[in-house]
Amino acid sequence: MSIDVPTREYGEYRIRLMKAEEAPAVVDLYRAVYGDHFPIREMYDPEFIVKQQEAGLMYRVVAVDADDKILAHHAMYRLAETYRGLYEAGQGMVYPEHRGKGFSNVLQEYIGTTLAQAVGVEEFWGESVTNHVMMQKSALYVGVKESGIELEVMPAESYTAEKSAPGRVGAVVCFMAVKEKPRRVFLPAPYAELLQRIYANGKRDREFAAGDQALPEDGHSRYVDTYISSAGVLRVSLFEAGPDLAAVMAGLVEKYTAAGAVVLQVFLPLDKPWSGAATEVLNRQGFFFSALVPRWFDADGLLLQKLAHPTNYEEMKIYSDFARQMLELIIADRVRVET
Repeated sequence: MSIDVPTREYGEYRIRLMKAEEAPAVVDLYRAVYGDHFPIREMYDPEFIVKQQEAGLMYRVVAVDADDKILAHHAMYRLAETYRGLYEAGQGMVYPEHRGKGFSNVLQEYIGTTLAQAVGVEEFWGESVTNHVMMQKSALYVGVKESGIELEVMPAESYTAEKSAPGRVGAVVCFMAVKEKPRRVFLPAPYAELLQRIYANGKRDREFAAGDQALPEDGHSRYVDTYISSAGVLRVSLFEAGPDLAAVMAGLVEKYTAAGAVVLQVFLPLDKPWSGAATEVLNRQGFFFSALVPRWFDADGLLLQKLAHPTNYEEMKIYSDFARQMLELIIADRVRVET
């Protein structure tokens, strides 16, 4: 997908879209920050990086000096199964010797304005890691709103090179509407109050209804499952639910736990009146609240997760008061479903 994105001057540096021939230099940046332990192994493949950008699935913005040397990087990407107007902004990296120059803020601002307009983005979501607060502060700086916390989503090995995490690392989930679309949302009872607080904090145009209908009595559950084996993370996007939902989810949990998954995530659509019944099925299997992700299906998504191991909450570094309040509620919900 060819797009025309202008270069932006930033003092003695320039901010622009990555060129295809720079993919090996981007791989070098991953290695400088993560060693050989970034959980998505394809990010060490220059050819994969170029193909993803050409397909419009992952764009990379770089900060370069006068010699066109890459000093920092941030990416914008989406999964093939999610809504085409929804992109995640993440994988921000700066060489250690060039930190403190404001690259993170400028790169995120460039993605949220210049690149988003060129691509036709309608919604952003992102994950700001919790082994430090720099990314969380940068995200808030560009105007995102926080909507939840993923626990344990990144493996500790990813931070071996910098020795910045003693164990697995969580992430604060956030979003930003580029083009708002009003939506009707069916709220699962256990999370109705929390979801309304998140929507209010984000100033979103939503009509609320109770998600209190039973699951459909016929048909089959329809979903896409993506397993990141090197990270031990399973992500399931549930598009339709049937009377087989409990059996389907139990089967996925058994299959991927045996394969080594330690973090299991499910995205439920909130435009379905059976959202509460689906939530109840997952709660009974140990899934607890993680986040709201607007426009995951074009409709909003509710992210629930199940973990194989306890979490050391004391090691999590949370910047904002709102995120700290969400973490308290998430911990309480985990206790509720696991006892």
